[in-house]
Amino acid sequence: MRVEHQTIGMGITSLSRPDQAGWASPGEREHHRAVPDSSPHSHRSGFGLPQEMIFDAQRTRRVFEQRWFFAGTRGDVTRPRDWMSFRLLDDEFVLLHGDDGEIRCFVNRCSHQSARLLQGDTGTTSARLVCPNHQWSYSVNNGQLKAAQIMGPDFAASERGRCSGLDQIPVREVAGMLFATLGDPSVLDDLDEVETILAPYADPFALAHGGYRLAHHHREVVPANWLMVMINNRECGHCAANHKGLVELFDPSSFNGTSSATYDALFDAAAQRWESMGLAWREQPFDAHDSVRVARYPLREGWKSITFDGEPACSTLIGEWDHHESSTLSMWFNPNAWVHWTSDHIATNWVLPIDEDRCELYSSWIVHEDAVEGEHYDVDHLTDVWRVTNAEDVGLCNSMTAGAKSTWYQPGPFAPQEQFCRQFCDWFVRWSEPTASDRG
Repeated sequence: MRVEHQTIGMGITSLSRPDQAGWASPGEREHHRAVPDSSPHSHRSGFGLPQEMIFDAQRTRRVFEQRWFFAGTRGDVTRPRDWMSFRLLDDEFVLLHGDDGEIRCFVNRCSHQSARLLQGDTGTTSARLVCPNHQWSYSVNNGQLKAAQIMGPDFAASERGRCSGLDQIPVREVAGMLFATLGDPSVLDDLDEVETILAPYADPFALAHGGYRLAHHHREVVPANWLMVMINNRECGHCAANHKGLVELFDPSSFNGTSSATYDALFDAAAQRWESMGLAWREQPFDAHDSVRVARYPLREGWKSITFDGEPACSTLIGEWDHHESSTLSMWFNPNAWVHWTSDHIATNWVLPIDEDRCELYSSWIVHEDAVEGEHYDVDHLTDVWRVTNAEDVGLCNSMTAGAKSTWYQPGPFAPQEQFCRQFCDWFVRWSEPTASDRG
């Protein structure tokens, strides 16, 4: 079995053979540079995005209205009343696990004078959400106003009070992962296919059924355009030079579409092992599916988890695992996430735009609910690989953003090994186009 393999910064890509279809020849690329498209606003498949699209806030908003986006997992808000905040464009939201077991996404804004209800990144609230300003309080289940002290005892039950609940946006859970949208969920169908594709891969972990907890959460504002982060995430031409630690986790011949007899033997042995265990492992590529890609692939021989030294990240196993398996299951979601599942933890990474020049990068490490910090895992050892790799990519994405703002900028061609950059850019253009209602 010959399989070509890539990894990427801020994540790991596929076990796949690059599809050559749709790529411009060297001559065509030279012609494109000498004679650009007649319209500077148009996108050409196989090339980067036009400058106007990269920094178009309305296009970005339309993507988050017309598609579901990754917002976290059940492992981020494991218990009733657990919450996690996130920013998207001009707003701040809160994922909240209700007492009824449902996870909802509220706008983090009191209906009285718009103060933030919850401060910080993650936490656990009381039986009600209480605004620190004037103590208006809301249900943790549906956001309904329960009391408004300075308005009198009857206000919450009045018509005005019943209309003063918290705003919320739709959330849908797929295999324990949480997706939200700024749009109308009744007209969005992308998660229907995603759910079908993911089931055989994610079911052995049973994340949706609980039994997990958040070991560590990290976030940072990245001084880069979010599209540059995602394009960086979808290729690994930069990995060998910029991610010296990450590449050591994998066979050195497995990067950027290269292969060797050693790697082929490693992968063949792993595939046979996965088959004997009944594990789904064949790649589900972006080319066939609009919003998700899935692949399983082996770590370097002897490696037990995604750690720099190859030792277990956590001694307590998750899901159905009864041993540390030397492989990782990876998923990539358009528009904004990449998730890596191993036998001892789940590492999630996702990015959300703040404005044209900044985005926020979120990372969570999920472990078994019985795992105890200091006994079953060390936080630094658990998180090192993605904290280091993501930090290395921040500078690259900042540089890409600065270059994209240049008066000399024009989209460059993608190499065959960058086929998922092509797919992402084409996907973004498709779902950021104005709708009929936008055009009036």
